Amino acid sequence: MRDTSPEMEARMMAMMSSKTPERRLRMACDMHAAAKILVRSGIIHEDNTLTEAQIRGRLFLRFYGDDFTPEEARRIVARMPDMEI
Repeated sequence: MRDTSPEMEARMMAMMSSKTPERRLRMACDMHAAAKILVRSGIIHEDNTLTEAQIRGRLFLRFYGDDFTPEEARRIVARMPDMEI
């Protein structure tokens, strides 16, 4: 689905291209941090009894679960210790 006109897409690309690589990286990091906050909030909203390790495990699975086999993902999540934040 495309809801952006070619003219606006070209304008957006020109605006992004005019930014320094450092600024573009900063923007990407800020967007990732915002996404992480939203996903974390959703996980806690689904079950507010989770430990910190369980929250981190579910966060990991939401962001990176498809990058690993189910067995690899289980091993990674199982090694996430409970920590205070």
